[in-house]
This record gives sequence, structure tokens and C-alpha cells, in this order.
Amino acid sequence: MKNGLVAMLVAATLAIVASSAALAAEIRIGVGSVGPISPEGEYRIQQVVGSLPNIEVVPIVPPGGVRACVRRFVAGEPDDRLDGVLVVSVPTGSFKAVRGSKAATFSGTYRIWLLNLSTLQEDSHEFTFQDREPVVSGLSAVFAIPADLLSERSGHGRLVSSNVYQAYESIQSRVEGKLVAATRLYLATSPIRQIGPLDALRCAHKLVERGDAETAMAVFKSMGVNNPQVKAMMAKAREKLMRAEAQKLLGQSLGALAGGNPEQARALLKAYSKAPAADPSQAQAVREVLASLSPPAATTSLDTLLKHDVPSLDHAAFVAMIERIFIDGTGTKAAVVQIGASQVSVEDRGAPSGLKTRVDAYARALGQSARLMSLRCGCEAVAVLTGQEAGQPLLKARFQPSFKRPEVGLP
Repeated sequence: MKNGLVAMLVAATLAIVASSAALAAEIRIGVGSVGPISPEGEYRIQQVVGSLPNIEVVPIVPPGGVRACVRRFVAGEPDDRLDGVLVVSVPTGSFKAVRGSKAATFSGTYRIWLLNLSTLQEDSHEFTFQDREPVVSGLSAVFAIPADLLSERSGHGRLVSSNVYQAYESIQSRVEGKLVAATRLYLATSPIRQIGPLDALRCAHKLVERGDAETAMAVFKSMGVNNPQVKAMMAKAREKLMRAEAQKLLGQSLGALAGGNPEQARALLKAYSKAPAADPSQAQAVREVLASLSPPAATTSLDTLLKHDVPSLDHAAFVAMIERIFIDGTGTKAAVVQIGASQVSVEDRGAPSGLKTRVDAYARALGQSARLMSLRCGCEAVAVLTGQEAGQPLLKARFQPSFKRPEVGLP
């Protein structure tokens, strides 16, 4: 009896110890920045993130979006493995710094993006900031400075700015203090506490669900093809991956149709029809639209086809469709296409120069993207065009089910 009781106590103790160890396990969060944030400002932000319980901060250079982060921090070198990624950015287009003879000013937008590398759940938030520092050239001008500004100087042991450079340095320090405060505010309610130790199998499963066969295979290979769990999951995922590849071809074909390129749509449809996982009924529906290209019959049949097929496309296929629309509409391939619940973000590095001569083409492609996003979510949708990573929007389009055509204009 005593031996049994001792064994139970030992087992209970071991369970408590194991539970405590699990709770105490540090979660590795990669923290990096994009845009004009000083090394000191980035370090202060890292310190705020690292102050959270059980969080280990790993400084990183952000490699890009979800796919790039998975390839680097899940499928990459073992020493690079992370559990989550947090990127702070000040879009270059939104950031304005003016050094005037009487004042220095800063204004812009501050964005925070969080990625759970096991579930691929994304979260983001945006703050705006502005600040101004007067330049005082004489003692009489001190009386013109607001009392709170003087109070701030005396409280922090600072001198009143007597030249533009000093004003610039002072305001930069204050603005970065605001960025740190915004980060702390975001972390108070963000899902960062829901991030657990990296589960590469779960990550691969989520990639399969998104239709990203290429990245899923990279994750599988990183775990070792001789791993029984990996083998079992790869066998289960093979059919889904084949279907995802077929869906991507279908998405490209629909994108070419929506972008007004029937010849390319026919070529892509031919490739889709040959795919082992192709749906013959979907292929036939596209053929029928291609066969009736004289308006208004073509417009009506294309609308019917898109309303039927777009909501069922997986993530990768929908991205491929948007990419195709921009290739056919503007002649350039988007560098990055990001899909949210009701928003499409298109990063096209040729857009700043392309808009000068082909603004109508970009407007049509972006408007069509917003319309297709609306079909996908069954809600009001927005499409945003940028020219660089974390850049300021160049064009914005909106569409909702009651609209006859998209609204496109400047942000």
C-alpha cells in the first residue's frame, strides 16, 4: 500500500515538474524592422517584446511574407528555427521628415505584423504618429514655446533646441519613443501569447490547406523523409497537393479570362485539363465561356463562371489568379500578393513608373482584384497597390456585392 502511494506521489510530482517545464519553455520570436527605424529604436522594441513572460527575442532581418518566413525559419537551418515572427515597419512612402529653419517635423504610419509559424495565423495593427520640434534662436523666443514643451525638456534634462540638427535629433528620439509605446500597447492584447513551440507538421498541414504545395514539401523535407509521421502525412497530403496544383492552373486561367486575355486563358485551360486532379466540369465551364466571346453573352457567362468558381479556390489558386490579372493587364508580375479576410494587397515594384503611362491598366487590374476578393468573401472587399514592401498605397479599389463596377482611386 505504501509503495503504491509513493509511486503515485512520484508520478504526480513528475507530472507537475513536466507541466512547469512546459510552461517555462521560452518561445523564440524573431523581431525585425523595415523602414527608417534606428538601431537604437529597434533595440528598444526588441526589449519590450523580450519583457513578456517566456519570450526569447531573436533579432532578424525580415525575409518577406508568410512563405519566405516559413522557408527561412521552419524549413531552413536548424539554428534559424523560430516559433513566431514580429515585424515592425514604417512605410517609406508614409514617412515624412522635414528640417525647416524654424522647426523639424516627423510624421508617418507605424505597422506591426505578427506571424505564428505553427498555425500560420497572422495579426497586424497600424498606428499613425506625428511630432514637431521648434528651433529657438534667441532667449526671447523661449517665451513663445508651449509650457508642456518646456516641462518636457526640464523633466528629461534636455535643452531647448537651438539649431535644426539638434531639433531633428530630439524629435527622432521622441518619435521612436512613441513607436516603443505603440508596440507595448499592441502586445497587451495581441495573440503573441497564443504562440507555442514550433510544430512543423502542423505548419505543413496548414500550407497544404492553403494550396502551397512547394513550401509544404520544403517543410516536409526539413523534418526528414524517413520520419514515420512525415511519411504518413505526405501520403495523406499527396492528393490535396495534386488538387492544389490543379487549382492554381484553374485560378490562372480564370485570371487570364478576367484580365481580358482569352488566348492565355485557353493555354492555361489546356494545362489544367491535363492535370490529374482537374475537375472536368470546371474545365468545361471555362471552355463554354471561351466559346461565347461576343458581348454581352461573354460578360454574362464569365460573371456566372467567376461567381461559381472563385469562392471555392484555395489560397494559392486565388493568388495565382490575381497575379495573372496583373500580368495580362499591366504587363508586369506582382512581386508579392497578400490575401486577407477581405483585402488583397499587391506589391508591384514597377508600379511607381508604370502608373505614369498606364494608370488605366493598373486601375482595371486593381478594380478586378477587389471584385474577385468580394466574390471570394461574399462581403465588401478592398484591393491596395503598393510599389515596395511596407510601402505607402499608390492606388486603392473597393467593391461590394451591390456594386455594378469597382471604385478605384487614390488612397
